[in-house]
Amino acid sequence: MSYKSKSILNSIFRLRNLFLTPKQEWERITPEEYKTSELFLKFAFPIIAISSLISGIGIFIHSKNLLTAISYFFVDFLSLNLGLYCAAKIIILLTPNFQLKIKPDVIFKLVIFSASVLCIFHGSANLFTAKSFLNQLCLIFELYFIRILWLGTAPLLPIAENKRPGFTIMASLLILVLPLIFERMFSILFKLPVTI
Repeated sequence: MSYKSKSILNSIFRLRNLFLTPKQEWERITPEEYKTSELFLKFAFPIIAISSLISGIGIFIHSKNLLTAISYFFVDFLSLNLGLYCAAKIIILLTPNFQLKIKPDVIFKLVIFSASVLCIFHGSANLFTAKSFLNQLCLIFELYFIRILWLGTAPLLPIAENKRPGFTIMASLLILVLPLIFERMFSILFKLPVTI
């Protein structure tokens, strides 16, 4: 199946494959060439929009306030996009520490595709009441992106095997923490209650 079209359906299929068969999907992703703008337009924006929509629906179910739900939609959409973009930029700055000389587009590809699972579970967590079992389960499943990131480092990056765990830990922390920082910041700016 070709993933070059702009269809949201293709983004969902790619996300499903990354979730169910990440090693095989990374083998398909590796030879594909993407510009950063293409990655965001064709994959990240649709997945993050779906995640933000799920989050907004969850907030609306619990708060019964449409304005709050719409605000959370925009906060999630902005914070995930900015967080992933900044995470990739910081990882690019840190690649010399791992003796990596690669194109920035490869780092963006690694970050965006691996973080897609995090985005979906992040949005799904808001479908359930805060601190409920299912909410906490979604937040734990967010961490599955670390496995996807780990599997993506081997085919995408010419990194020494002894440096791969350190790179994965550093990248995982940036991908996980930066969207949360932006979410807190935007929640404060828009005077929204913090959900996580």
